[in-house]
Amino acid sequence: EWYDAMDKHNISVQPKASTILGTVLAKHLNNGEEDVFDRYMNTKGGEFDAFWKSLSNDEKAYVEKRRQEMRDEYYAKRNLVDEYKTKVLLKG
Repeated sequence: EWYDAMDKHNISVQPKASTILGTVLAKHLNNGEEDVFDRYMNTKGGEFDAFWKSLSNDEKAYVEKRRQEMRDEYYAKRNLVDEYKTKVLLKG
């Protein structure tokens, strides 16, 4: 809505200002609560086990979904094949 209103009135802002405003709005719209994926990305290694155990199953699923999206984007941008998805478990 914000970008549409700016476009309608021929107003533009620098990309950095747009990023800052987006961050402020996201925190405001989420009642100041940090996104669980942001917490995941900022959790230190020594604190990770406790963090992961504190998450609900829905939160864990959300983190895994976002993590996989980032992985897919990384591979797609570099025209790479994600062998993790193509591996098959061999049974003997």
